Amino acid sequence: MAGLMRSIWVSLTRRRRFGRGSRAGRSSRSGVALLIVIAGILLMTVLVSEIAYGSQVRLKSAAHQRDEAQAYWLAQSGVKIYQLILVANKQLANSGMADYGAAFGVNMGDALWQAVPFLSTGILRMVFGGADIEDMEQDELAAAAMGQVDDEVAEDSREETSVFSDRNWLDFDGDLVAEIVDEESRIGLNAFSTRSQTAVLQEEATAMQLYGLMSGTDNDQWFHDRNVDRWELIGNVADWVDVDTMRSGPRSGYEDDLYNRMEPPYLSKNATFESLEEVQLVDGWADEVYDRFGDSLTVWANGKININTADRAVMFGLLKAYLTPTPSDDFVNQLLEMLDEYKLLTSFQNSSSFVSYLENQGASVSEDMEKAITTSSSVFRITSSGVVDDAVVTITAILDFTSADTGKIAYWRMD
Repeated sequence: MAGLMRSIWVSLTRRRRFGRGSRAGRSSRSGVALLIVIAGILLMTVLVSEIAYGSQVRLKSAAHQRDEAQAYWLAQSGVKIYQLILVANKQLANSGMADYGAAFGVNMGDALWQAVPFLSTGILRMVFGGADIEDMEQDELAAAAMGQVDDEVAEDSREETSVFSDRNWLDFDGDLVAEIVDEESRIGLNAFSTRSQTAVLQEEATAMQLYGLMSGTDNDQWFHDRNVDRWELIGNVADWVDVDTMRSGPRSGYEDDLYNRMEPPYLSKNATFESLEEVQLVDGWADEVYDRFGDSLTVWANGKININTADRAVMFGLLKAYLTPTPSDDFVNQLLEMLDEYKLLTSFQNSSSFVSYLENQGASVSEDMEKAITTSSSVFRITSSGVVDDAVVTITAILDFTSADTGKIAYWRMD
């Protein structure tokens, strides 16, 4: 009997143990399955999020590329509009209207493009959108000049239909801002390419103009503070362009000696500049000197300065270079003020009339001045920017009308 009871107890004990193990096994398998399901859900969530994020990135990238394409063509439109204006201007200058304009003191060779020194769809939208420009603040006009107008004005400018189609010519997204300047209003550095190896630097036209540009009390102090010799700077520019290998400034030696000590070293080019930025490779012309005088320089003009369009700094240098004896700053500034007033009403028709005007004001003019100036321009810099939302494309183009009726592209840069 005792043996039977032990057998039953052992049997029950094993059954309970085996029963608990079975339930534990089933619980363990359920936990693993739950973890697999949760991991699967997390994986799917990450996958879906990644797909959604990638889709948004591609969508925004495509939208930005679309905006960039629109901005490019807007910038291109600004260049083409000015090219059309320049073509019309040249035809006007070669027509009978040139003599008619001269009778009223208007130089038809530059009249048309000077009448439109900048373009802006913001200003056009204000005009055709019915905005009252006379009552607008200066900051609003400045914003409009940069293509920025409020939504109401922009919508109003789109509403009226064109004579030629059902769509208004201002009915497009984005804006363009463009401006034009003639390169003859600046001092042309590439004129050094024709200099003789035996020529005296201080007697050359371009060198004299550069020295005049760098003259004046303010510039004297500026160069003194930096211990920089102006003729050495001018000689370095001439040496970069001319064909020989010897320095023409105050210090003798080989041109390449200036650049062998650079890191990395390079050689003097002995050829014309291909861009204005290249001037900064010339010894002494980087940074401060270029920043101070770079806006008055060009590498595209033929060397003659248009006295009708040159700014005050270039005109100051011109008068310092060709009035004899070298005039004082006060006398030059007095002449410049009179010239500014004169050009508000009329323009000089030829070089001799400019010289005569100066002589009538009591100035003694060098006979070389007439050879260094002009009253019309043939090379133009157009800077046109297209803006669509956050996309901005800027085109800088140099158009040369010296030998081409429709203008030859001498330089093209897109930023």
